[in-house]
Amino acid sequence: MRISLPFNRRALAFGAVAILLAGGAVFALHAAAEYQDFITTENASVQGQLVKVSSPNTGRVFNVVADVGTLVQKDDIIAVIDIPVAATLPAGGGSRSTFLDARDRLADVTSPVNGVVVSRSASTGDSVTPNQTILTLADIGNLWVVANIEETRVARVHPGQRVEVFVDAIGKTVTGMVDSIIPATTATFSLLPPQNAAGNFTKVVQLVPVRIALPRHDGLIVGASAKVRIHLAS
Repeated sequence: MRISLPFNRRALAFGAVAILLAGGAVFALHAAAEYQDFITTENASVQGQLVKVSSPNTGRVFNVVADVGTLVQKDDIIAVIDIPVAATLPAGGGSRSTFLDARDRLADVTSPVNGVVVSRSASTGDSVTPNQTILTLADIGNLWVVANIEETRVARVHPGQRVEVFVDAIGKTVTGMVDSIIPATTATFSLLPPQNAAGNFTKVVQLVPVRIALPRHDGLIVGASAKVRIHLAS
């Protein structure tokens, strides 16, 4: 028996609507489960401990062994300072014209951590004073992620919850753990915190920083963007 064309069109339309409704239902169920069981945000970045390495005394930079991007180990020599002996200074004070007098002392500057050099503030021949920064290192053994979570959801976040962290810079997901919830919103740290004394207050959902501990992972870059997914049930 031959089916008429209008019936075919009606059946196809009903089928398409049914598929759309089913797909919408599946999507809604997935979204509801995602909202209930996870908190996800792309407002996150890798943070790290920056360590400033300085000169131990007044002198001149004899050599800088490490440069930006250099991976160094704890106690590696990263710079050498030429420290002049007082007797070698010219009469009446002032600076010497010579470099590395025979009676000078060379002092090694070593790295206090396992890290990578992120900035260099002095070069060979520069005069330096005590505690003047020569190099800045990022401690690769002490990296974490700060994720900014809406204040309306942060009450469900607790230390110890498992977190999936996708880091754009390495294109990988690493597993972290909620370490702490910082008791201040991001607006608190801004240079010009919002003031509402004028009476034109408009409520805006604030963001609360959540610190996420990370395992050591090669290639992580301080400041790199990240996407986090917090498992609320863990």
